[in-house]
Amino acid sequence: MLRPLFKLILISITCCFIFIGSGCKKSGCMNPLATNFDAEADKDDGSCILPITEDTTETVEIRFVPTMNGEPFAPNQAFIGPNNLRMNMETFKFYLSDIALTGSAGTNVLRDVAFIDFPSSKSIFINAAPGNYSAISFGLGVKKSLNGTGDTEYNPAQWADTHPLSIYKGMYWTWASGYIFTKLEGRIDTSQTQDQQPNFSWFYHIGMDTTYTTKTIEGLTINAVEGQTTVLELGVEVNDLFRTNADTINMTTDYFTHTTDNLNLALKVMNNLKVSIRKL
Repeated sequence: MLRPLFKLILISITCCFIFIGSGCKKSGCMNPLATNFDAEADKDDGSCILPITEDTTETVEIRFVPTMNGEPFAPNQAFIGPNNLRMNMETFKFYLSDIALTGSAGTNVLRDVAFIDFPSSKSIFINAAPGNYSAISFGLGVKKSLNGTGDTEYNPAQWADTHPLSIYKGMYWTWASGYIFTKLEGRIDTSQTQDQQPNFSWFYHIGMDTTYTTKTIEGLTINAVEGQTTVLELGVEVNDLFRTNADTINMTTDYFTHTTDNLNLALKVMNNLKVSIRKL
């Protein structure tokens, strides 16, 4: 009578060992500097909370201010773009990672990942210790530990709707691993008279770990004061996404990239975005 019970117990124990040794990944914070660091985690879930050196924290709003030829940016509004082509931009979205402020106490990473979607979402709110800060640094794109590349078990549906990495942001590639770091879409007026409604579609969908880049902006004056929200404005000139002093993208020939099909163009646009973000 005991033999069936014994077999059941033996099978259960065996299954437990198989499960433990199967290599299933445990999600958690993998940053050893974080207050919620999980030494057993082997999959970063973006939950890291970095310590603040002071007892209180104050809010810093990082506000991006997009312009078109120096004028306020508006989606679907025609403007004169590279090579004097009339064009518009319908979509302007990008990710930032490891947002950090540098002050007298050093550099603290205050946000793992954030999402900008003009014009509806153009500000990032972070908590910083009271004090003065002179620089901000961040990565453009989704850092590798959160991008899901090389992880066959990665599931973007794990994120809440309001999380920057939520699948509902429309930035996760289903045909390739990882997120779209930057999504730019619009239309060009290809008429000879350049007085028609832009109707020729262009789009740049840039991702993959190789296009991830970082930027530091120094010479800032950020004073986080107790009980106040301090605003840091960073400008983004739309036209600079397509041109530099040495090179201008020909929008009629280089009008699309999914990154893998035109990596050089993807890298060029990503670097242009990096340059276009500047202090005001």
